[in-house]
Amino acid sequence: MGPGLQRALHRVAPSQDTAMHETAGSITSHWGTTSRSYFCFTTATLAVCLIFAVATIMVLVVQKSDSISTPPGKFPLKGGDCSEDILCILQRAPFKKSWAYLQVSKHLNKTKLSWNQDGIVHGLRYQDGNLVIQFPGWYFIICQLQFLVECPEHSVDLTLELLINQNIKRQTLVTVCESGVQTKNIYQNLSQFLLEHLQVNTTISVKVDKFQYVDTNTFPLENVLSIFLYSSSE
Repeated sequence: MGPGLQRALHRVAPSQDTAMHETAGSITSHWGTTSRSYFCFTTATLAVCLIFAVATIMVLVVQKSDSISTPPGKFPLKGGDCSEDILCILQRAPFKKSWAYLQVSKHLNKTKLSWNQDGIVHGLRYQDGNLVIQFPGWYFIICQLQFLVECPEHSVDLTLELLINQNIKRQTLVTVCESGVQTKNIYQNLSQFLLEHLQVNTTISVKVDKFQYVDTNTFPLENVLSIFLYSSSE
């Protein structure tokens, strides 16, 4: 091969390499643009789907809330906002076979508490401060009491006892008016919860150590004993 021909081929070769590099660069640039477009499209699609899902859930929640009907009958006992009141929770609950809602009597003269006769008792029996079970099963029991203590010169122990057949099942003890601390009045809330399997004629009662401190004037609606049948054995 002559020198002139070799020089001619040498001049052509770089041009071919340059063309190959330019073609590869163009392909890479085109692929990058396509990838970005696909990413943006995918992100937008997912965002639309998420918005649609959230909107669907909100509609279902609103429909579910609207479907909860107000229970028939108006009860005289209410203690504030219905969404936070134990009575209203019981009224909206599906368990209606056996439940009760009682407020403490204003005339307390012994450690075993008595309850107002105008309370709600359904599927149970009230007798001498006791709730008496009429249907066997698992019961959820709630007791809440408010205390007002005019502090003496010594500490005071406040107790709340939840009894089943006269036997203590739950107990709460709080000491207020600590010695050396100058406090005139102390407001104290005590509560107890119990889930228990109960038989027919089982009794439920509440005792406090110092009944004179139960506040029946300031917060009379907050001193309650409530019970409902969670799961029947029949």
